[in-house]
Amino acid sequence: MQALTLLEQAFDAAAEAGRRVEVWWRDDDAVAIGPRLERTVGLAERCGASVALAVIPAMVDVRLLAWCDGRTHVLQHGAAHDNHQTSGKSAELGDARGVGEIIDELVLLRGRLAVPGFVPVMVPPWNRMRPDLAAALEDAGYRGVSQFGAGAADTPIRRVDTHIDPVAWRGDRGLASDEALTRMVRRGLAAGGPIGLLTHHAVETDTVSEFVRRFAVLVARHPGATWTDAARLFPQ
Repeated sequence: MQALTLLEQAFDAAAEAGRRVEVWWRDDDAVAIGPRLERTVGLAERCGASVALAVIPAMVDVRLLAWCDGRTHVLQHGAAHDNHQTSGKSAELGDARGVGEIIDELVLLRGRLAVPGFVPVMVPPWNRMRPDLAAALEDAGYRGVSQFGAGAADTPIRRVDTHIDPVAWRGDRGLASDEALTRMVRRGLAAGGPIGLLTHHAVETDTVSEFVRRFAVLVARHPGATWTDAARLFPQ
């Protein structure tokens, strides 16, 4: 697969230069313990990674939070993952509501995620957020924002994105094409920060899971790569 070959070549170059490329792992839409989530976290543990679970606080089963303790970091995935837009693309944190209303809801529900592994980082549902929300999130005690893309250097709050999402969302939700995955790898390498893997355990097909496994094993075994995690990326 060209995407993984390109990634391995970048790791090779880093190793030759005495460096390591940092990689982190975010998994979205967590609400309950189940076989798919256990498989994802188990793979991460075997590969020396600490996956950051983006948990939907309005829907979370408290048993999930207890299970996460010592296994994963927990991020806040919006409020209820509800679309509030009346037109255009779906967004929970978009411009259909005022900043104050959004922040009040987010802070109220943040209390449900108060566990030792919680890192106060906002992961907007659908990876979309009105631009003027960033400063208000910082004022409300959030350390940062994580979306999908190349990040933004001028954001008023720390932003660390993910770059590689192997699901073909606009197709059959199987594995994205090698061409698409290669573009994602190039974008991640060009971003200038840690490369972010984005997974969605609840909808993974076997082909997606196999790509994720190969990706994670490559990072774990290569001397030119190293895992980092949400606590390091979003320090107090």
